[in-house]
Amino acid sequence: MKTTHLTRGALLTALTIIFLYLAALFPTNTLTFLTLASFMVPIGVMQGSIKTAFLIYVSSSFLSFFIMPLNIALLYALFFGIYGLVKYFIERINSLPKEIFFKLTFFNAVFFILINIMQGLAGFDIFKDLEVVVVKYLPEASASMTLVFVWFLAQIGFMILDYALTLLIAYYNDYFSKIKI
Repeated sequence: MKTTHLTRGALLTALTIIFLYLAALFPTNTLTFLTLASFMVPIGVMQGSIKTAFLIYVSSSFLSFFIMPLNIALLYALFFGIYGLVKYFIERINSLPKEIFFKLTFFNAVFFILINIMQGLAGFDIFKDLEVVVVKYLPEASASMTLVFVWFLAQIGFMILDYALTLLIAYYNDYFSKIKI
């Protein structure tokens, strides 16, 4: 690995940790800062190589478990951090229906893994809290309806995240790719 790639990777890892810290500090903007943190991996691909991007992901994930709250570290390590690499490889297929299928398959697998880990290991009961909100507006809603409702909203949220990341990558390519960091 070139020294410049290693240096860029270290800089992007530091930026990732800053965004993760901001995600923990400002809970109302958690998804925004997690998206910005996940954007550092594609920059690693564009400015360096796949190895650089993988190094950014691994080192940021490792550090996040030591200095971030568990929920932020889990979200980054299991989804937001690795998604930049997954997106890169899926989009090389160059077939939009296949890309959407593989992206949603990846997201749903990680979604259910994260839900189980956060409920079992970390003690967060996400559906119980959301069920209170759903029942408030839909009194006849059951627990299974809440699960379907949350799952449906998560699909929409994921597609928005994917589109936002695509826009960030396009913006970076248009305006900053010529600048070497």
